[in-house]
Amino acid sequence: MIKKLILGSMGVNCYVVYNDQKECIVIDPGDIGKKVRNFLEENELNPLAILLTHGHFDHIGAVDYLCDYYPVPVIAHKETESLVNDPKLNLSFYNKEMTLRNKIQYAKEDMKIGEFRIHWYLLEGHCHGSSMIYFPDENAMFSGDVLFKGSVGRYDFPTSSNLQTKQSLETIKAFDFECAIYPGHGDATTLSYEKETNPFLKS
Repeated sequence: MIKKLILGSMGVNCYVVYNDQKECIVIDPGDIGKKVRNFLEENELNPLAILLTHGHFDHIGAVDYLCDYYPVPVIAHKETESLVNDPKLNLSFYNKEMTLRNKIQYAKEDMKIGEFRIHWYLLEGHCHGSSMIYFPDENAMFSGDVLFKGSVGRYDFPTSSNLQTKQSLETIKAFDFECAIYPGHGDATTLSYEKETNPFLKS
């Protein structure tokens, strides 16, 4: 089961993936940690980890708040470490400068957290460490700011790369499976729909 919570001034999609055993994983808690915590408590969910698709401030703002209540690992690609520790790289200097107090643990390509199987795709271009995170049992891909419905993430930020974005899109085009896509902003979609209609995947 997947719950979307829209957080903060940037309208970031935070996702809670949970099962019948009341275990859950929180993905990209960007802001308003109390809103995330309220959902967890109201549904008696036990968080096992926080996963980050990338290190921009609008995706990490509630991490430390949640970790104060739930001492769980914060997992991201190792390339994300530089962003979460630097207000210029994580773009928080535009708003209110922040870094993470909690250390990230490095993601592995294939992981299992509790009963959740996870495959981690490093798909840079938007920023260093930018990733899409696939839950095969849920057939759900959390695409962060790599891929949106009808669009892709910007590549004009520090550590962004137009070339890497193009390479990442080629990787996505080569995916030989169908799944739901849950992006970091906007509406959910599917991989097949994006391959058919997203201009960045059709070029």
